[in-house]
Amino acid sequence: MPIASRRLYVLLASGLVFFLATYVHPVFARIGMAYDFLILGLLALDFALTPRPNCLSAQRAVSDRLSIGRLNPVEIEVYNQGLRNLNVRVRDDFPRQLESDVLEFVFELAQKSRATLKYVLTPRSRGLYTFGKINVRYLSRLGLFWVQVSSPAQRQVKVYSDLMALQELSVRLSHSSELGDMRLRKRGHGTDFASLREYVSGDDTRGIDWKATARRERPVVRVYEVEREQTLMVLVDAGRMMVSDLEGLSRFDHALNAALSLTLTGLYRNDQVGFGIFADKALLYMPPRRGKAYLTRILEAVCDTRPRMVEPDYVGALSYFASAQKSRSLMVVLTDLTDPTGSQTLLTGLASLSPRHLPFCVTLRDRQIEQVAANQHLIIEDIYKRSVATDLLAQRELAFSHLTRRGCLVLDCPPQELSEKLVDKYLEIKARGRL
Repeated sequence: MPIASRRLYVLLASGLVFFLATYVHPVFARIGMAYDFLILGLLALDFALTPRPNCLSAQRAVSDRLSIGRLNPVEIEVYNQGLRNLNVRVRDDFPRQLESDVLEFVFELAQKSRATLKYVLTPRSRGLYTFGKINVRYLSRLGLFWVQVSSPAQRQVKVYSDLMALQELSVRLSHSSELGDMRLRKRGHGTDFASLREYVSGDDTRGIDWKATARRERPVVRVYEVEREQTLMVLVDAGRMMVSDLEGLSRFDHALNAALSLTLTGLYRNDQVGFGIFADKALLYMPPRRGKAYLTRILEAVCDTRPRMVEPDYVGALSYFASAQKSRSLMVVLTDLTDPTGSQTLLTGLASLSPRHLPFCVTLRDRQIEQVAANQHLIIEDIYKRSVATDLLAQRELAFSHLTRRGCLVLDCPPQELSEKLVDKYLEIKARGRL
């Protein structure tokens, strides 16, 4: 489909001068008509000299699974099968809900050649998105019009949580010497009884089995192995406090990314891992299972989940998830603390998990609030903001101290560090046999 170029518009605008000049002398009307016929002749010549649209084609390469908050690469290949070099403009009809670093490519494509164009998309929310056509325009031989070619390349892609981070973590877990063989029995510390042996110098005297010592008439100690297969329940708050944005993503998406990293680590450690999402009620419950393939099912289940503008029912939801676990579990709750009422109900809900389960509260730290609270050089208008920020931080610290006193583990860190710190904390809990 031909589209007028800027050069053609300039030529047509120049012809108006002759028609305006007819107010001076009628002869300029004939000159204007001759000028218009000249433009029509040039257009006909330009059309004859310009390569046909079938000389160009384009195709797109993009993954079916994109990662939220990451730079996802997209490649477009444009082929020029004609015998002339072409000035080309390329626009990809990518989903406009996704951020792109390039809107249009402008370049010269040599005859009988191809060009590979690269750009990246940054999704800010999960879900299903649709790519449209690849629109390619090339300039005519005389530069009077553009010829547009639309290559059919419609396809759907899904935006998941941070798959790139999960892939990187999977590689680290696979090659980490710290983990080693997941079935390796480590003797000396742990929670599962393994065997008895004679006491040697340096053994912990607390491990002496006095009954066996009396029977054998010499010191005997119990040998334990680290409990390798435990139950991990990962719960993500999808209530109103998780709706707001924090450092590029919603608080819910930051928490979900960390929760999936923890889930992957637990599955690599051969734990039974369950997953849940809640707000004013339980929105998703996937019972504890083993096996790395279980992560794929969880990823699909949470892909379309969104936080809601409702007050989370910590007591009801946590009681629901806890009652579904027959064995003692590490119950990890990813949420946030922003007001005294929410903090109090969270404290009550987590306290109800003890002593049957080991509660672990994970929250997102807002570095912007910390910066406002620490700012000593404020104008009068900012004093109120600093006061509010200081009060929020004090309330958080008070809530954390209450949780710790009630036997709950606590982790509070910025979103960009959350996944790594959470995985490290989980491995530490496993190593110390806290569960």
